[in-house]
Amino acid sequence: MSSEDLTQDPAPVEESDTKALLRSMGPEQRRRIVKGANATLMVSLTITLVWLFAYNLIVHHMNPLLAFFKILDGINELVIGMLTVVVIGVGVIVIFTLTNLFTQTITNLYSMRIMEDLVRDYAFKGRWREFIYHLVHFSDLPQPVTPFPRHVSSAAMVFTYHYLISWFYLVVFTECLYFAAWSAGVYLDLFPETISIVPMFAIAVPFTARLMAYMKYPYAEDYASFIPGILFVVVLLLAFVGMMGGNFQFFVEDIVKREEVGFFDQGALFWKFMKDGCLIAFYPVFGEVIFFYLQFQDLKKADDEIEEELLAVAAEDADGADSAGDG
Repeated sequence: MSSEDLTQDPAPVEESDTKALLRSMGPEQRRRIVKGANATLMVSLTITLVWLFAYNLIVHHMNPLLAFFKILDGINELVIGMLTVVVIGVGVIVIFTLTNLFTQTITNLYSMRIMEDLVRDYAFKGRWREFIYHLVHFSDLPQPVTPFPRHVSSAAMVFTYHYLISWFYLVVFTECLYFAAWSAGVYLDLFPETISIVPMFAIAVPFTARLMAYMKYPYAEDYASFIPGILFVVVLLLAFVGMMGGNFQFFVEDIVKREEVGFFDQGALFWKFMKDGCLIAFYPVFGEVIFFYLQFQDLKKADDEIEEELLAVAAEDADGADSAGDG
């Protein structure tokens, strides 16, 4: 997929489905639909006000007159509660969208070239709406001719992206594993010598999906598809436990506070985790280096074979021309 291919893709600038539907109808049918929608809206508002009035009567034990005038207070409580739910819902959407995008880029060997084209053809030109649209529909984008980026700066962006993703999964999946151990009643007796075990297992989960993609394993996407589900459930549970003030202690919080007199001081586990993480998070980046090297070898071998074929054809043509001249 080249930048020209992306530019020619249909952009989400068409009119809304509702407008397109109404445009296909006659004036009388449009009026009936608008009238029906207005009636539904009035009924919805009436039901809400009646429900708030009944709520004040039954739950707050107010007299009818007070319950009527307190309807506005109920609306205020309803709006605040709904905003809280909406914020949680938006957070869930953001987390799921990001993890799902990460999953798509992990299992797609051409993802970095696609990302480069999206950034250069849309983000750099300020076409953010189309950029976000293509990110959400990442799996529907056409496959480019080559996985190699077009620019040196983009190659640096590729490795930086993988390193940041690695750190994200390293921290989040470490918390997930720690939460799973706590849920099972298992106490992890951490020491500086063993602190690297948890992040090693954590980074292995997403890297396995990338390894499957390298090997063109047929079930790579099936394996990777459950990663957003794991993160969604565990992150939601962690947020719930944190807001409820449960007795659970987060992994990062635990390694910051934990100490063993005579063995290690407070904070030693945290700094050991950070030092180990710098190396462990680079493993997937090194995997990309190996992948690009193998792809380059395949590309160079194919190019050399084509050059040899062309030379052979040229030599045959030259021999044929000499034979015809001699004749």
